Amino acid sequence: MPTPSTVNSRPGTGPGIREIFRTVVTDGFEGRPAPAHAELLFADATFASDREFLGDFYNEILHQDTCNELTHEGVPLLAVLATDDRVPPRERMSLVSLLFTIATVSERHEAACWPEAHPQANPAGEERARASVEAVLPQLLVRWGTECVTVRVALAAIAAAFPSADASQGLLPGLRGLEGRYPGRGLPRDYVRLAGTLTVGRRENVLAAVEALTSRNWSPTARSAPLTGRALHLLDQMLSRLRATAKAQDP
Repeated sequence: MPTPSTVNSRPGTGPGIREIFRTVVTDGFEGRPAPAHAELLFADATFASDREFLGDFYNEILHQDTCNELTHEGVPLLAVLATDDRVPPRERMSLVSLLFTIATVSERHEAACWPEAHPQANPAGEERARASVEAVLPQLLVRWGTECVTVRVALAAIAAAFPSADASQGLLPGLRGLEGRYPGRGLPRDYVRLAGTLTVGRRENVLAAVEALTSRNWSPTARSAPLTGRALHLLDQMLSRLRATAKAQDP
């Protein structure tokens, strides 16, 4: 594992996110080689801002919402970062959200492009990437009880992406409790309710939820498209909007 070098950060603001990521990855992969996607953390390169670095780093793993043959290799790296409290809550939410996005590429693209195939579809790469996310699922969901609400929102999507997994089914009481934090109607409650409905997995309830929530506020999918893909396509949009307004820690 390379030794982290100095990272540019503004005086008095603490370490930049790249420096935090370097430290976490160095510790998390101690004694074993880090995934290839970690190279950007240690490369002799500078970034004008955390935002610029994060954009390049995440794009290396999932390029324009499409998987390639190496996307699956970045999943353990994302999981190590997403489960370390040294990474700020807002960024842990982004890391878990990216894992959800990776796991659902095939189904979301199928629904979005139905009945045509996505022009950049890579079935083999997508399948390996999804399997890699499923392998780290227990590592992610076991943190539900200690995570802040910001990250739990993203963990709800991960559970919805793998409804038959034991770890996801064990999260159902937690999902109901999270829904109770958002009384009335609105995006957070609608999102958590849809995630819970997907995790339970009753087709008639999923269909009713998708039909009720799809409106001009969300990009629609063809009603003839596979239902799970339609639901995940909608959930992904909702999670993206929640991420855009998320605070760094619980209110």
